[in-house]
Amino acid sequence: MDYAALVETYERLDATQATHELTDVVAEALETADEAHLPLVVKLVRGDPFAAWKPDELGLSSNLTQTAIARATGLDEDAIEDRWRETGDLGSAAEWAVEHRRQQTLVNEDLTVRRVHDTLQEIATYEGEGSQGKRIDALAGLLSDADPASAKYVVRTVLGHLRLGIAEGTIRDAIARAFLAEREEPDFEAAVEAVERAFQVTNDFRVVAETAREDGIDGLAGLDVELFRPLRVMLARKAEDLEDAVETVAGDGDADEGEALLEYKLDGFRIQIHRRGGEITVFTRRLEDVTHQFPEVVEWVEACVEAESAILEAEVLAEDPDTGEPLPFQELSRRIKRKYDVERLREEVPVGVHLFDLLYLDGEAYLDRPLRERLDALAGVLDPRPGDFDRVEHRLADTVEDAAAVYEDALAAGHEGVMAKNLAATYQPGRRVGNLVKVKPTMEPLDLTVVRAEWSEGRRRNRLGRLFLGCRDPDAGEFREVGRLSTGFTDEELAEITERLEPTIVEQDGRAVTFEPTQIIEVAYEEIQESPEYGSGYALRFPRFEGFRDDLDLGDVDTVERVEGLFEDQ
Repeated sequence: MDYAALVETYERLDATQATHELTDVVAEALETADEAHLPLVVKLVRGDPFAAWKPDELGLSSNLTQTAIARATGLDEDAIEDRWRETGDLGSAAEWAVEHRRQQTLVNEDLTVRRVHDTLQEIATYEGEGSQGKRIDALAGLLSDADPASAKYVVRTVLGHLRLGIAEGTIRDAIARAFLAEREEPDFEAAVEAVERAFQVTNDFRVVAETAREDGIDGLAGLDVELFRPLRVMLARKAEDLEDAVETVAGDGDADEGEALLEYKLDGFRIQIHRRGGEITVFTRRLEDVTHQFPEVVEWVEACVEAESAILEAEVLAEDPDTGEPLPFQELSRRIKRKYDVERLREEVPVGVHLFDLLYLDGEAYLDRPLRERLDALAGVLDPRPGDFDRVEHRLADTVEDAAAVYEDALAAGHEGVMAKNLAATYQPGRRVGNLVKVKPTMEPLDLTVVRAEWSEGRRRNRLGRLFLGCRDPDAGEFREVGRLSTGFTDEELAEITERLEPTIVEQDGRAVTFEPTQIIEVAYEEIQESPEYGSGYALRFPRFEGFRDDLDLGDVDTVERVEGLFEDQ
């Protein structure tokens, strides 16, 4: 399959914003893909050549990609950078560069979907001395054989920003539309639900699409949880206060005897542990494999989990090596990112593992079982190691007074608040559900995304600064500004901010740039004020950059409603 055929799909998607039309274009691409190319098209139509649970890094920054474009076209890097700054899109700069190339390769190789996919897969494996040059050469090889439009989308794929608005819901509906039912048919809604359920248990649209084409709805119903193919986590809603939390959870008619399970909410990061015999893998909530970074977790699973195979959920919390008190997430993030000096960091930033769910045990998925049963099964296989590997601190509560006691104890112990859970609830991967809520102090930091910024001046002129912050408006499906961060950055922080944000620029006007929201940062502040200057209607007073939250995704960004609630509770 020629890559140009996929580019034609990209161009059609880029020309429309209507949801149904996007779905129809993707459905047509899936229908026409042959057996060998269907799994590739499913992934590449969203610009991602990797499995969801293998978010490999290509190691190609914007600057290295610019070098590859120059190498492939013979143009000066400064000219490419000028075009990049003018358009705000390095993909468009690559398209321009290929149109105006000064050199041609003597032998051209066809640019196919398979070649692009496999080259990107191979680039992700390059390590060690000389790997940077090999990455540049491999990308330049693709661009040398690309037409202008193909070059644009190869570069956008490399940078992880295809900019076509293809969400998971689009892929889900397109699979249903391509292989199961027409949108106008009465069975279409059931087809969408079948695809959604299959994706929940597999987390792999490639498997779902292939199964839907070959075996229909019956085949999708037969898909199930598989070890070492991590599930998307079930997400909590934010409660307004403890009374709201208890009423939401214990007041549910399906709750066990009106009780809510209250667990300490820890300022750590969520993990999913997969075990089969001596094979153990630790995934983050964003499906990254961090087994290497946390060898003690592997040791504790081997020693403390009496099961041949299991999938467990837990929170990893960093602790002060001298006092044992919890450390903020930013300390823990040092270990998540670091692939070297693991043993040294293990000593500097010790962790504890606090378990709270079991999703699979000895060949059987537990997703459809109530939480009470899942926790009983967890207790049956857990030989705890107090302080290191144990159940998260928890108590039952059926009144607001009971919940308040747990909440106050959690805060006194240095934790964020509490989670309230319905013991009769099943596990719903990837969904934000009402039978799982969290309660935190009113003046907690906010998790926000960056929607625009300005290039700095003076000695920091090559760094992005003055970050405009966005909170989520779920009804409108967009982000609304809630103030800006202008001061207090170190040079190192500005360098990291620029490295992360620059590839996501979608528009540039002088020093002002607008981003496709991708990065989430934690922001502390003194108070919230009403402000007509920003789209949310509010602004943060004296905001402070606390760091990136790589454990979160855009669905976790705090909402306008949350900001309004915090304002009213001040």
